[in-house]
Amino acid sequence: MDILIITGGRLEAEYAKAYLQGKSFERIIAADAGLASLKKLSLVPTDILGDFDSLSDKSILKDYADQGIPVHSFPVRKDYTDTHLAVLCALDYHPDAITILGATGSRADHFLANVGLLQGLASMGIDGIIADRHNEISMLCGPAERVYRRNPDFPWFSLMAWGGDAGGIDLDGFSYPLHNAILSTDISLGISNELTEEAGTVKIKSGYLLVIRSSD
Repeated sequence: MDILIITGGRLEAEYAKAYLQGKSFERIIAADAGLASLKKLSLVPTDILGDFDSLSDKSILKDYADQGIPVHSFPVRKDYTDTHLAVLCALDYHPDAITILGATGSRADHFLANVGLLQGLASMGIDGIIADRHNEISMLCGPAERVYRRNPDFPWFSLMAWGGDAGGIDLDGFSYPLHNAILSTDISLGISNELTEEAGTVKIKSGYLLVIRSSD
């Protein structure tokens, strides 16, 4: 099962429409102000949740609720962010993959917390992606092997250790190959690589590896 989460960070509708074209999702979860972005995309959610403090037009919430779509309301003072709650909601459906749009923006704290959610998903064997106009972000949990295909929208390819050292890293099909390398959080060795073949392989034996594909 593939699940789409639209949350309340920055989301450019034109980009999002192009990114989602050809993709299908069994569930679409709207978190707080992500509901307004979802409406601009002409998508209908299967689940709505949040404290709705950042949803300026509350009539959107009523419109969807009147259609019988479940609304899960939370207090403003709570332990988890709306995006985290949306991920927990998605986990109830036992997904294979979760794509999150609207998870980036001006709040560095929220962005880093959202990246941390990718770690939790990777540890459970769930493919998690955070995407915006400029980046597509995912996480590998070792031991793992992943094939990445050339994408002209995201030609730059960076690897960063997350939460400690990432060990036993092999890169094949890249401009800068690595063989049994160790990446740590205090070095930039894995930044700004690129594929030299139509597809490249990333292998990791241990740790968490942040994979960032960038447009520029």
